[in-house]
Amino acid sequence: MLIGDDTLACSGWETLQSITEKKVFVFGSGSDDEAYCTQAGWTLAPITEANLIVARGTFTICDGATTVQKNESEENYFEVLKDSLKVAAERKVPMLVCNPDKVRPDEGLPPMPGAIADTYAAIIGDSADELIRRIGKPFPEVYELALSGRDHSKACMVGDALETDVTGGSKFALTTVWVVEDGIHGPFVAQKGGLELGTSAVLKEFNSKKNTYANGRELSPSVVIPHFKW
Repeated sequence: MLIGDDTLACSGWETLQSITEKKVFVFGSGSDDEAYCTQAGWTLAPITEANLIVARGTFTICDGATTVQKNESEENYFEVLKDSLKVAAERKVPMLVCNPDKVRPDEGLPPMPGAIADTYAAIIGDSADELIRRIGKPFPEVYELALSGRDHSKACMVGDALETDVTGGSKFALTTVWVVEDGIHGPFVAQKGGLELGTSAVLKEFNSKKNTYANGRELSPSVVIPHFKW
């Protein structure tokens, strides 16, 4: 994506293409974050110098000189995160989000890069759409790549998240399979009455929300199953 790969339309993002000095600040996964950037020709830099933010994880914060590890101190991690986003907003640094998911299906539903992007957007305000580019479900680039030259009627989107998986499949008129008990909605489905009653309640609640990736689209999964297994 950082190279400007046409398959994911990053070469068409004028904000990215206008950057001449490739200095990047990274919210990382903790796995080869620096190599991910340097192999594409970018150099890690502090937020006061960076021309781009890459949000690819929620475990580390990397500026080339230091790496903040969430597993060493969550309090320090979130403090650095907050301060970095504030400085970035003042400088109007663009952000490339490599995984738009907002939570992951672990205990407590910890945040994913999409949540960082939402926080940044709230700080930026009206210009957020110009400065933040999300690549991945439910945004079109990955679907266009996967479905290129294929019959959409024979494709199926399977996932646990309404906001990313089901929304993305719905936007491309695919059959959507919502897996409810193994993912992020599982605890809420259980609280609201189990598979039949709970899924209806959770779906209704999601469809009533504003400011989701669905953008007002009313979701209705083609199939609802408790688990994804043979």
